[in-house]
Amino acid sequence: MTIFTSYYAGEIRGEAVSISLYPPKGFPGKHLPLFAPTSELLKWWKSSASDTNAEQEYTRQFHEILLCRQQLIDIWVAKQQQNSHDMTLCCYEKTGDFCHRHQVGREVIQRYLPELWGGEVGLRTVTKQKISTNDGSKIILPATYPPQVLSLIEKCHELGYPVKCDRLECGYYQVTLNGEDLGVWSELGVLGVLSGLQEKFYRERLIPSVAMAAKARGKNNQQDIKMPSWVLARDTQSEVSALVDQPATEELKPSRAETSIIEQMSLL
Repeated sequence: MTIFTSYYAGEIRGEAVSISLYPPKGFPGKHLPLFAPTSELLKWWKSSASDTNAEQEYTRQFHEILLCRQQLIDIWVAKQQQNSHDMTLCCYEKTGDFCHRHQVGREVIQRYLPELWGGEVGLRTVTKQKISTNDGSKIILPATYPPQVLSLIEKCHELGYPVKCDRLECGYYQVTLNGEDLGVWSELGVLGVLSGLQEKFYRERLIPSVAMAAKARGKNNQQDIKMPSWVLARDTQSEVSALVDQPATEELKPSRAETSIIEQMSLL
């Protein structure tokens, strides 16, 4: 069994399962409201600016919603381990657009069922260019990355810098390049790192081996270099752990409305 994500008008593999609060009229598949946003969150989103800040706030609120439903999610996860049929979790937004299904993929499927995760059906690939082997091999980048992050990763690869951004909990990324550790960054921080890797000035300060070589050549001198706003103190692993290990508060307990979802889950 493999679990994919896609949009209604896109390619569907296996059984189509809607995770929208309101599926399209006449949708032939099943409905799984367990992974749908609440009506309050949807209303808030429609009245927001729909910009980066709004996306981050939506992601934060939806994360709390998933925490509220954790017991029901555990039941669903256990049931999928006995399922032998592929399924595609569907919503409205096209591949690459901001959508809560990508967060479901990250926080639920990849975390609890990594062996079943098939990613977004519309996976995009980028061909390595200007690399030492020059073998034209392809790197698969899951479209579950936020669009801006995905675009910057592709640009780095095209320039010959095969950077890897491994997802951690709570939206953090472990960034590496050719085995070198570039630190743990928040989503905002990783945008700056990926942009910086495309410029020689910042590469000499972001990549440890390059920074050491530049210092050895005396290129740094003693001038006071003003770094861009995104090059702040690196997010430490302890900070990430603190976020991950933070216990759920009373406000995050499932409501009666949430527990009714389990009755609908029996259909799946």
